[in-house]
Amino acid sequence: MSEEAWLDISIFRCPSCGRYYADASWYAAELGSDIECGSCHSVFNTKKGLKDRIILNIKIDARERASRVEMTKHIQLKQDS
Repeated sequence: MSEEAWLDISIFRCPSCGRYYADASWYAAELGSDIECGSCHSVFNTKKGLKDRIILNIKIDARERASRVEMTKHIQLKQDS
């Protein structure tokens, strides 16, 4: 059995210290939630710090475990339009 799953993730950056984060796009890009940076403790909006949005393809093996992850697509950011 060779199955796959898909995940839409966003890459964003803390505007204060520059640390990068990755999270599910529904949370980071769609909701635009405020988070606290784990490094400098600054609070910032994930949508405003958005740098990239990608689709990951996750291959699932016969044991129903993730076996391989590939980046399959960049999604154009609204700010790039």
